[in-house]
Amino acid sequence: MTDVKADPSRPRNARGEGARLSEEIVAAATSLLQSGSASAVTLRAVAREAGITAPSIYRHYADLDAVLRAVVDRAFDELEATLRAAYVGDRATDRLRAVCTAYLSFAREQPNLYRVMFGVVWNAGDSGPEPTSEELDARAKLGLRAFEVLVTGIAECIEEGRSTSADPGTDAAALWVGLHGLSTLRQTAPSFPWPGGLEDSLVDSLARLTEPTES
Repeated sequence: MTDVKADPSRPRNARGEGARLSEEIVAAATSLLQSGSASAVTLRAVAREAGITAPSIYRHYADLDAVLRAVVDRAFDELEATLRAAYVGDRATDRLRAVCTAYLSFAREQPNLYRVMFGVVWNAGDSGPEPTSEELDARAKLGLRAFEVLVTGIAECIEEGRSTSADPGTDAAALWVGLHGLSTLRQTAPSFPWPGGLEDSLVDSLARLTEPTES
């Protein structure tokens, strides 16, 4: 089997522009995920999408797992930015609900990427060495900055007397579990007769809000 040929129309990266190629590789993998599934993302497919040869990837990433980890890192940065942009409103409850709506929209609009963020990224290869302590630590911290938006939202609801929560960190974790569960189930069971107002009920309950959603 012949190697993937680079696009002859693609300009070569100048000296010192390796970071740009690294970003292009991640962008190519992300594009493949958004238009297909995790199984469609191979090193050859990523190289073809980026217009480079497959061996060029190894100068920046050790294997497909490394590429997907970079995709996930960027995706969580995007999720954090999405949640912070949505964090607007005169009342703390408005801001928290807006963030939760933005989270569910992110998962709905980018379903394949979302699944990789929370599922298959660590199993891209058939086998591999055990992760190092540094890698395990990095995995544990994935999404923490996005999670902090939920913590802040509940904490401000408490400050305004709009939540009975006594532990915003724990309740934010429960809220994230609820949002993730709803997002995932909506993807896997789209024909289920999901009741209207479920999102509001979920947020009100898990964030322990005392101010009901206005109808």
